[in-house]
Parts: sequence; C-alpha cells; structure tokens
Amino acid sequence: MSRIRDAVMMAGRTVRRLPLPKAFYTHTLREARRPMPGGGVLKRHAVDVEMVDRTRCVWLDRHHASEGVIVHLHGGAFVSGPFAGDWAWLSHQVDARRCAGVLVDYRTAPDHQHPVALEDVEAVLVELSRSGVLGDAPWVLSAHNAGAGLALALVRRIRDGHGPLKDVPAPSLVVMMSPWADLELANTGMTETGRKDFPQERRMLGVAAQAYAGRTPLDDPDLSPVNAHLHELPPMHLSVGTSDIFLTDARVLRLQLEEAGPEVAYREVHGRLALLSGLRGGEEMGRLLGEQRAAIATALSPRR
Repeated sequence: MSRIRDAVMMAGRTVRRLPLPKAFYTHTLREARRPMPGGGVLKRHAVDVEMVDRTRCVWLDRHHASEGVIVHLHGGAFVSGPFAGDWAWLSHQVDARRCAGVLVDYRTAPDHQHPVALEDVEAVLVELSRSGVLGDAPWVLSAHNAGAGLALALVRRIRDGHGPLKDVPAPSLVVMMSPWADLELANTGMTETGRKDFPQERRMLGVAAQAYAGRTPLDDPDLSPVNAHLHELPPMHLSVGTSDIFLTDARVLRLQLEEAGPEVAYREVHGRLALLSGLRGGEEMGRLLGEQRAAIATALSPRR
C-alpha cells in the first residue's frame, strides 16, 4: 500500500507541474475581473465613472478631492484587473481619510501591449493635473502587483519631466503592495517563502509578461523598474506577504530604494498579500492597513 500511495502522490505532484495551455492562465485571471465595485462599496461611496481619452476611471467620493486624492493602479499581471480587493482596499483608505479615490482601469494585454497601460495612466495624471485636481491638494499613488511596477515607472518619469508629465506634481507618497517590478522573473524561483516552488504561478506570469511586453525587451526599465535609477523618488510604503511569489523581489527592491535615497517604510505580513478575492482579515493585515492609513494621512496633510 505504501508503494501505491507514494506513486499516487508522485503522480499528483507531476501533474501539478505540467504546463497548461497559455490561454488558461490569462482566462483564469480575466474571469476574476471586477470593473465596478461591489454592493458594499457602492453603498458607502458616491461612485462616478469618467473617461479620460480611452481610459476608464472610477471615482469614489470625488467631491472630497479637496481633501486629497488616492490614485490607485490595480494588479492583474497586465492581463486583467481590477479585482474585489482593489475596491475594498481603496474604499477602506478613502473612508479613513475622508478623501477622494480614483481607480485607473488601464487597458491590458493581449489586446493592448506596452506601452499602452503606461500611457493610459500618464494621460489620466496629466488631465487631473491640468484640471487642478492634483495641484490643489496633495495626492498619493497606490498600487498592487503589476500596478506597482507601473507606479515605479511613472514616478521615475515624473521625476525626469518625461514628455507630458513635466507639469504633473509628484505624489506625496507611493504605496506599493506585493510589487511586480521585474518582468524577467529573475528571483521568483528562489525559496525564501518556504514554499518549494510556484510552477503554475511562474508560468502564468511568464505568459502574461510576454503578452504585455510584445516586442519590448523584458529588462526595459519601463517594464522592469528594478533596472532603473531609483534616486530622488517620493517616500514609499512597501509591503509583501511572506508566501508571495514576489517576496524576494520586494526585499531586493527595498534595498535598492534604501540605497538610492527615498524614504522607505517596509512591512512583511504572514501568508499572501493578494487582492484577487478581497481584503484578507487578521491581526497582521489590520496592522498593515493601519500603517498605510497613517502614512496616507501624513502624506495628504495640507502643505505648509
């Protein structure tokens, strides 16, 4: 019986590691997309949808923009999003600060390849700046997963006065959760998480990276901000789960940021920091949300 059991277990492990059709990986993520917030968020906030050029933006409590704005970039590996957790996180922070929040629903692969997502968010920031929304009060840039990679690319381009971003004020704070900052996936095979491997998750990310990058090399700094100069950037709040595939990436990114000069607050939470199905509960997550609330409150305090 022990031989049979061992054979079955080995077969199960082998099957779990077998590659799946590429379409399966992206389809699974797309099925989880939530283009509008759920009922609980709709009840708590005034929700408005705005189109900026070709980019869809969803506001929570836009009438509070004079108290500050949180601009949120969703995760989804550049092929999907936003997810239920993006709405829950943004709602929580907007409630706590009594400010406005806007989720930028940038276009995703495979229909829209790099640099479309980056240009979508740039167009929104330029319009918000032109209309005075980002100039009359401080603002915070928040992001999860792939959105955090975009956020790093954006603040670097704002720093450099890149094209239309030359008149956009820098955010007072960048909040990044489990950032995907290296599309080459150089560190995702490392075992700091305590998990033996992430075979399907790595494959999914590899498929998504190629779908989004198109002909652009994956080491391009706008795709993989870990390869960029990260000096003279705004203060950062960086968090990651100890079972996240990006744990090693986040630790490397923290060191890079600290060496480059930006002020960095860093938090690791036990388990996974995923926003796919909603905001997870627990004491550690409560502490993280509290730290983020405090950092956002400081960043959105009136300028002197």
